[in-house]
Amino acid sequence: MKRFYPFVIDFVILIGISLLFQTYTNQKNFKLDIIGLGIFSFLAYSIYRWRVFIKDPLHFWNLFHVILLTCFVFLKIAEYDPIQIFPQKLGIKLVTLIWLLFILISFHKLSVKQFQNLGPFLAMVPVLSFIDFMAYPSVPIAIALILTLRNSNLPAKKIKPFYLLSLIILFLIIGRDWWDDFALQRGVLILEAFLFFQIIQNWEKNDLILFLKSCIFFYIINSIFIYFALYLDPKFQITSYRENVYLIPVSLLASNSLLMIMMSVLFWFEPTKNKFEKIFLIIAFLVSVIWFGITVSRNSIGSLLIFLFFVLYIRQDQTKKKNLLYGFITLIAAVGFAFLFFTEKSIFNLGSTAVRLSIWGFYIINTLQENPIFGFGLYPENKIPFDSAFNIKNESLHYIKDYIVNFDSFPLAHNLYVQFFGSFGILGLVFLFSILSYCLYQKRINLASVVKKNQLVSLVLFVWMLHELYDFNSLEISNLFVLVGISAILVLKNQEGLIEKQSDISAKQFSYIIIAIFLMIVSFRFSYVDHFTLKFARKVIPHNFEFYLPRKDSVSKFNQSMPEFSLSDYFFLGNKFFFYNLAAKDDLESNLKHLNYCFELHNYPAICYSKLIQFQSRQKYFPELNPLFQYFLNLYDPFGIYQREQL
Repeated sequence: MKRFYPFVIDFVILIGISLLFQTYTNQKNFKLDIIGLGIFSFLAYSIYRWRVFIKDPLHFWNLFHVILLTCFVFLKIAEYDPIQIFPQKLGIKLVTLIWLLFILISFHKLSVKQFQNLGPFLAMVPVLSFIDFMAYPSVPIAIALILTLRNSNLPAKKIKPFYLLSLIILFLIIGRDWWDDFALQRGVLILEAFLFFQIIQNWEKNDLILFLKSCIFFYIINSIFIYFALYLDPKFQITSYRENVYLIPVSLLASNSLLMIMMSVLFWFEPTKNKFEKIFLIIAFLVSVIWFGITVSRNSIGSLLIFLFFVLYIRQDQTKKKNLLYGFITLIAAVGFAFLFFTEKSIFNLGSTAVRLSIWGFYIINTLQENPIFGFGLYPENKIPFDSAFNIKNESLHYIKDYIVNFDSFPLAHNLYVQFFGSFGILGLVFLFSILSYCLYQKRINLASVVKKNQLVSLVLFVWMLHELYDFNSLEISNLFVLVGISAILVLKNQEGLIEKQSDISAKQFSYIIIAIFLMIVSFRFSYVDHFTLKFARKVIPHNFEFYLPRKDSVSKFNQSMPEFSLSDYFFLGNKFFFYNLAAKDDLESNLKHLNYCFELHNYPAICYSKLIQFQSRQKYFPELNPLFQYFLNLYDPFGIYQREQL
């Protein structure tokens, strides 16, 4: 790909990143500071190595792209950051400076080819390594993928039917969920993870391990800053029950820590390791254990104990395995008593399990009743509760309704496999089992050999599959891409260099170009929606169930007028953008137009009838129709989510 119009591609990438910096932000001063910090770092390093710069300016041009992308990543993190450790976002600025220095050191140490592969993804590590806040993480990830495709010598392999079929299915999934903003975001992330896997298959194994270790490094840095914030928080108590830490769900923190601690153990047994790396991995282990103590996630702690037991078990000889089993049982008992006496979560309390079982049954039965073949799409949790044909009459309804009210959220599946079934139905399940059966049959000999040679990697993936029985964090950004990286270790060999590409463009390379163009289109959509919602943020209040609610105070009364959009605009820009405009527009004509659009789009009748009732009550239009509207609302809203008095 590098042969074809490299300067045009560079120009498009630079213009694209520059335009992203020009979109509206609520951190204008931070934006100037972070861009200045990035450019200063680049200039200082270029001056320091001016002879190398003159000799190979294109290599430094690649570094400039990576630094700009890094600055953009931290800008988007700062926009949604709830942790105010220091004034004026000083905490994020310090983390940014540390990470820019890490990128410069990596640029200094790595070869040209290595940095072309790793550089863009080192810029992405802050998104992939920790549960940082970002409205549309797929946008910077797309830029990193395009930069990598631009700079890498990808091999021109003959396109395989399995690869082509997977790509077609991914595009069908994305097309199906195009209007659903949250589902589309998940679909694009899965597509990006698929492309990421295709790219890293051409890396050297040491490069992939370096990338995964950089994820651990950023995880440590970010954790230390949050620990400092918790230390300064007078209300924080380590034994207190909590659902989140600075708006980060504890289940995500714990699952992320589980992955990092398993990777640390995995790399501990790597043959080549110096004293510094040992200290680094020990720190990562301790940081993860601290998060387990703060989050008290029984699922992640139990998964960790299973992982450590199997690690020790496969590393011991036969005579010591019996004693190890007794020791493990003793450890389990000690952890159980710790839960019982020292935390507000009891290991014997099965209340959360009862709720999960109710939600699992709710997902499965509702999917079988209404969308048995294709499921509800990648974001089923906001569709399943509004199924008008749902007729289960038992105690599980009480648990589900209690979950909705207490957590102010749609009922999450808390099980990756149930979530998958709710998303893709029977056809998706059959397709998944077909793929697994095909892979096991075609590569039954190689698979056994690979697992035997990579016992710890296989163990990490196996324990994670067990962990996902009680959660579905694989659909979260950091977990997804780190898991793809760990999985790729199984298919990589220690190569001396990358395979050089052939002289012609293969069908597979052409598919990469198509994917890159598509990622630019969806990045434009996501960036525009993000720009618009930030620009007019004073008009609305975010809400879990209705996307946004109109502000009632005087803050919303500012002179900046909002542009008008057609139905086709809303279809392209998605439901989040539509409901934002529905909440922000307060004049009679706009209200009527958007209510009409709402019903024409046919996706959220419960919200539409709720808005119609509010409009009818406010404007006193045809009061005799209110019972009819209320009837339809009750029909589409069996849990009474939009009956205000029940929430």
